Amino acid sequence: MRKVITLLLGVVVCLPSAARAEKERKSPLTDAPVIRKRLELRDKRFEFGVGVGVTIGQDFYNALLVMPKLAFHFTDWLSLAAVGGYNVTPTWKSTFNGNVTDGLAQQSSFKSPSASDALGTMNHIKAVGLGQLEFIPLSGKIALLSSIFSYFDFYVLAGAGVVILDGPGTAVNCNNCQVYTATELTGNFGAGAHAFLSNYAAINLEIRDLLYKNNASGRDVNGDRVVNSFDVEWTNNWLFSLNLQFFAPFKAKISR
Repeated sequence: MRKVITLLLGVVVCLPSAARAEKERKSPLTDAPVIRKRLELRDKRFEFGVGVGVTIGQDFYNALLVMPKLAFHFTDWLSLAAVGGYNVTPTWKSTFNGNVTDGLAQQSSFKSPSASDALGTMNHIKAVGLGQLEFIPLSGKIALLSSIFSYFDFYVLAGAGVVILDGPGTAVNCNNCQVYTATELTGNFGAGAHAFLSNYAAINLEIRDLLYKNNASGRDVNGDRVVNSFDVEWTNNWLFSLNLQFFAPFKAKISR
């Protein structure tokens, strides 16, 4: 009986100490990163480069733009970028342009302009200047042909900027038409991706919608027989770009 009582007392005394020791014991994985020895391709790095962009579905004139880009990545998933673009093909007519002008007479009338007057009032994108915040929810590594490996990321972007609209600069003989040239504020929304060629170079794809006001035809849209700022309408303008981008510092960090 005395042995049983001594054993019970020992258990009662040792239990709190064992529980406290279990509580104080720390796992070697506590506070450890999810991925060890990860290549930090974006965090605290500058990104710069140049490429080309092309508009999709423009009313009268397509645009092929030279597009430089500069960005800074605050973290691995958030960056701020500035993008420019200058149109090097201001006379590149869309298919719809030809469909419209082919159906117009050589002389203007009260009901419709002549083909030359219509061409003289159709505007085009001259240049763009954009700012955007980029959120990168997805990044990783992919295998190409089971032997070539490449890092990639996917991001969504949103921001604002300006679009410079210009015309052909030809004289028109039309009462109710006037080419709309202006510098318009624009929304900038889209998505993009990087495919890394090395630790400091990547191919950058972006697709964006530029949302701004325009009167692409230079015509009296609201029917008041006057062409002015009341004839502009909100338009969606899709722009696809392909850039070669470089990252600095050129040597990427490796996480612990």
